[in-house]
Amino acid sequence: MGSWTTRPLPSQGCLRRRLTWDAPWELTKGPQAGIDYYSTLMAEFPKLKKSPEASQWMQAVATTMVRYVFTETYYKKSNNGFVLKYVTEDGSAASHLVPFASPEFGDEEFRPFMDICYLPVEPPIACEEGNLVIYDINADTYIVKDGSVHGAEEHLLVGNSGWDGNSRTLIDFDMSTINDAIELFDDTQSVYLRMWYEGAEMAKPYNDPRQMERTLAAHKITKSWSEELATNKIATSYGTRNNQWGSEMMGDLTDYDSEVISADTIQEGEGPHNFYLNLTSVFREWKDYTASDYGILLKDNQREDVPGYFLKFASNNHQDPTKRPYLMVCQKKVSCEPVDEPPRVVYDDDNCVSAENVTFNSCVAKNGGCEMNDKAENYGNFAFGVSALWDSHHELVSFCKCCVEKETQPMAAIPMDCSDVEGKSDYDNESLVEVVSCACQECKEVSQERKKRAAPSKTRLLLRSALKSMLRK
Repeated sequence: MGSWTTRPLPSQGCLRRRLTWDAPWELTKGPQAGIDYYSTLMAEFPKLKKSPEASQWMQAVATTMVRYVFTETYYKKSNNGFVLKYVTEDGSAASHLVPFASPEFGDEEFRPFMDICYLPVEPPIACEEGNLVIYDINADTYIVKDGSVHGAEEHLLVGNSGWDGNSRTLIDFDMSTINDAIELFDDTQSVYLRMWYEGAEMAKPYNDPRQMERTLAAHKITKSWSEELATNKIATSYGTRNNQWGSEMMGDLTDYDSEVISADTIQEGEGPHNFYLNLTSVFREWKDYTASDYGILLKDNQREDVPGYFLKFASNNHQDPTKRPYLMVCQKKVSCEPVDEPPRVVYDDDNCVSAENVTFNSCVAKNGGCEMNDKAENYGNFAFGVSALWDSHHELVSFCKCCVEKETQPMAAIPMDCSDVEGKSDYDNESLVEVVSCACQECKEVSQERKKRAAPSKTRLLLRSALKSMLRK
């Protein structure tokens, strides 16, 4: 007896090699696991008899594989199809060739097909004119009156089971990973927390509470906490001392702000779906003052004390990464544009001065575009410039072209006053240029290791000298 299994073909980004059906397989012996397709089993067809019957339909559930194709997260995979493989129970070689109708089969009714049942749900922000960026959350857990830590579990619970009492969820974000230079596209509807709602669940042992409508509200947490330590009484610890909540299950005003940031309702009987909360206002606050970022508390603001089901959400530890919570941020598109500098007089090499102020321009990165991860002053004894960065041993560490000139054009002639320069007459300076367009490029690391050098080579010193002369002009 045997069964058929399906495994997805890898996307180009995962194995970093060109894998298409137009090119030969890597080992030229048919698709190989881990090279031409993922070895992870994604779907399994029903078992066949030792002598397979002909003329029958076979069906497998490929939901997990399809989620990776349609997800908007970093885990998205290209749709390169899947490999159909025959596997025997004892691991022996297959004894039969089993034919299937292909997409070119004469009778259309028997051609292979895929049924996809989905709900047409629109995300809260289209962000068509901005840049939609997904940010992972930093930590999450839920607390319930059991004194246990739940930070490593696959699910988050909100509501009241009737047996374990009420439950609340905590979610934290690491604002230090978000570029300070970004600008939100809209001040009120640019940042949403997306969570995957899996449905309602009773606690054990069952006491048959009734499922009901619940309104979930987000509140700003005002105290530091840890997903490895947080319980219904303890927020975190410092050494041997526990830092407790103001009251059990977190206290209003002492542990979280009573003001509701955002809220939405899950109706009785609703099935799995994406759940969104608008966190734009608190995101802006955290961005301006990261020290206030302790995350949000998610609780039932309608019937928290009334027994009923827990509402279950996928956590950051869920085995399916496409279901994990994340932030959707609609940012203004990054740009690299010419910006006018303050008008100033210009001197030439002979010290002639322009008769009027001249407005130059330069390329400036906006909304987080084309910037190095660290500021120049963070590099200690490094010598730095707009185009190159060396370490103290004169090793070139990076060559950066972040926001640079793409096109320039001559400026109108500038009258130069040489009355204070002996032996030189006034003239029109036609050598000045202005920036017409800019290009946005990434900083490229060219040296991963810093090798100690006793003294810089003569060629290296000449290159450094030439580059610094160019920067001073």
